[in-house]
Amino acid sequence: MFTSSTQLRWGRILVIPLGALVLLWQFWPLTPSTQSVTQSQKDWTWDEIHIIENQTLGFGKVFAINLPNRPDKRDNIVLGSSVCNFQVEFVDGVLPDNWNPNHSASEFAARRAHLDAMRRIVEQGLGSGIIVEDDADWDLNIKTQLQSLALAVRGLQGTRNTKTSSPYGDDWDILWLGHCGLECKTNLPYYESEDDLTVLEPHHFLPYWRDPPAIERSDRSRMVCTVRDAVCTSFYAVSYHGAQKLLAALSVNPSGLAEEIDIGAQIDVALGRMCGHGYLRCFAPYPAITGIFRSAGAAEKGSDIHQEGAGDTVGFASWGMLYSTMLNVQRILRGQPVKATWGDVEQPLMVPEHIKIREGKLYQKTESGPQIIETVAVDEQYRRTVHLYQ
Repeated sequence: MFTSSTQLRWGRILVIPLGALVLLWQFWPLTPSTQSVTQSQKDWTWDEIHIIENQTLGFGKVFAINLPNRPDKRDNIVLGSSVCNFQVEFVDGVLPDNWNPNHSASEFAARRAHLDAMRRIVEQGLGSGIIVEDDADWDLNIKTQLQSLALAVRGLQGTRNTKTSSPYGDDWDILWLGHCGLECKTNLPYYESEDDLTVLEPHHFLPYWRDPPAIERSDRSRMVCTVRDAVCTSFYAVSYHGAQKLLAALSVNPSGLAEEIDIGAQIDVALGRMCGHGYLRCFAPYPAITGIFRSAGAAEKGSDIHQEGAGDTVGFASWGMLYSTMLNVQRILRGQPVKATWGDVEQPLMVPEHIKIREGKLYQKTESGPQIIETVAVDEQYRRTVHLYQ
């Protein structure tokens, strides 16, 4: 028969291993990482796109390219990203030893900086990263827009109901978010979402250097397609595997690729050619999600590559977004309503609860017209507005 002292002693003996088990349960990693690519998020099913609301827009990191002699542009990026609640890491523009003298030094400084950002993605084992040029601008609703984009690119990859390491799916190399013209692979399915209040009317598009994609769309819809070609790299995402392939093709070991594709051009032209060749798998929205910002002052300060309008003075301007972040910074800081870039739009004052994650449909272009493959929807619990400010 146990005495009270015996019971107390056995109780103490049992408490020790039980306590150890509790500690192990609290601190032992649920899924030990054995992958070469570090993923900061768990496996996400297609309707768990709210991870895009984080500080890196659902990617590993956001890198911003900036020449050291342009701290004013660095200020723009820091302030703009802060009001939209995401963080950037800067990459300096540098001039490589083997730059092509037929192009300006600043062009190749930008090209090398893009490669440096890709190298960081590989070095740091990031699943993906965004690369932003320092004259970029974006809509204040970028997180909601990117959640809509995630539905689209997952649908185009065929991973709508598949667990992946990224809310954007895993079978892509480049997501071309900011461009100034693209061509779509019209033999492949495309995606369209209607009644998007952040889509510009055509007469407000930023200057596009390509004809509109040969796919019918309404003026209020945004489509997403597989890219045949695109230009301008103001804002795009690169996957880990895509960054590896780009470093191999543009820096380390072209292995005959240079003979198949002219990849000695500016960085955006080289990327577009690799998308069309099939070396990279690329997706892009049309119209683009992001655009360009120009500060007031001397016209030649607008671009670090193309020096135009020397001696002229210009005002603040933004192209490509309905609710420009840079043009609304002062209003946000003062607690004033956000205004559209133009007054002739349906909603000149932004009503945040009206900006929702957009559902859409997958289509296949045929001789008899577009055929619906399926409808892509978002779960009701995620049908909400991303509030960027009060």
